[in-house]
Amino acid sequence: MDIGIISTRYAKAIYRFAADRGEETRLYEEMETLSRQFVAIPELKNALENPILSSEEKIKLLIAALEGKVSETAKNVFRVVVENRRAQYMQHIALVYDLVYRKAKNIVLVKLTTVGEASEEEKKSMVELVSNGGKNQVDFAVKSDADIIGGFILEVEDLRLDASVRNQLNTMKLELTK
Repeated sequence: MDIGIISTRYAKAIYRFAADRGEETRLYEEMETLSRQFVAIPELKNALENPILSSEEKIKLLIAALEGKVSETAKNVFRVVVENRRAQYMQHIALVYDLVYRKAKNIVLVKLTTVGEASEEEKKSMVELVSNGGKNQVDFAVKSDADIIGGFILEVEDLRLDASVRNQLNTMKLELTK
């Protein structure tokens, strides 16, 4: 089966399970932490793929990755995933759970990149633009990057508007070399 299909099915089922228990937000935070741990500790993924390790050892590894601060819901999730021989998909399941949670809660990720600091008025207008009249909650991040020379780059979920001077210069360069 395809890794995306498996991860999506598990993430949706896990969200429903956590929501029924009223712990979807806590599990979201735990899954977010787990996703960061997979990046920080690449050996974690290798260990979960290791057929020599027992299910209990894999569950203990996942709990340890969350530094021991694990809800019963997360423990149950780890147990089901590992015992169903899907431990190797845990990183993808955690990432997809993030998407499922944000969709269910109408949370939109927005990232603004500018040369300097964005003013509070600019931030507020971007949030208002994306919030769709208050229907969406906006998770807004601002980043400075001198390499863009000027202008801005706005990323909303998987859409990207690159109005930077660097991008305009690159476009002009491509046109001139044709």
